[in-house]
Parts: sequence; structure tokens; C-alpha cells
Amino acid sequence: MEFSGIYLAIGLFGLTLIAGIFYKVSTGSGRSVQRSPAIDLERIGAHKNGFAVKDLGKAATLLQFSTEYCGQCPGVRRSLSQIEYRTGGVLHAEVDLTDRLDLAAKFSISQTPTVFILNAKGEVTFRVSGVPKAGLIQHELAKLGIK
Repeated sequence: MEFSGIYLAIGLFGLTLIAGIFYKVSTGSGRSVQRSPAIDLERIGAHKNGFAVKDLGKAATLLQFSTEYCGQCPGVRRSLSQIEYRTGGVLHAEVDLTDRLDLAAKFSISQTPTVFILNAKGEVTFRVSGVPKAGLIQHELAKLGIK
């Protein structure tokens, strides 16, 4: 390898390292959403334990978007179900995007799992792409006054 090839290899390594760090930091951290229209759970085909979900949670809804082939989705499903169980007024529902690319495009979902936190009106207040970092969902629910 000649001298310029070494610089090219070092540069590519550095660029890859920076991209990897950015991905690791940004995945699972989420972001607040401003001015979201209400989501109709029945219209988008939300389900819970194989049954269609029509009504929102009394205080909030944790809406998980998954696919059949998502390896991390079952773990997120268990975590969100535990939050639902421990927290009054919170509902956990899921939408399978495997055959629903229209929904993925509509909601700008590029990876699964993606989790939306909906307020009592069905408006998205927060979204997380990837596996939510520990405590993040509870922290965001607390912002909605849910403990």
C-alpha cells in the first residue's frame, strides 16, 4: 500500500467510527413531537394480544410499530407491557408494519421498533426509533403527569 492509501484507510476508519458513534447515541433516545394530529387506533389496525384495539388509554397510549422480522421488538413489547401493567391509565398497543408500508411512509418510520407516546387525545407527544433507552418512557410519561 502506498502512502496516500494509508491516509485513505485512516480517513475511512475515522468516518466509520464517527458514523457509528452518532448512530449509537441517537438510536433509542427519541424526540418530542409538536402539533400532531390524533391517531385513530382502529383505522391503523392497532392490536393487543391478537385483538383489535379501538380505544386509547385513559391517560396515555404506548403505540409500538413492529415487523415480523424484528429481533428487538419482542423485548420492547415486554417492557412496554410491564409499564402498562404498573401504570394506571396507560395502554400498550402494537401495529405490524410488515405489510403496511403505507403507514411506515405516513409516519416516517424507517426502523422497528418505533414507539409513539400518545396523550389522552391520541396526539403523538414523543417518538423513539429503536429500542428505548432505560427509563426514557417512564420519564416522558411523567411529563404527561403519569407516574
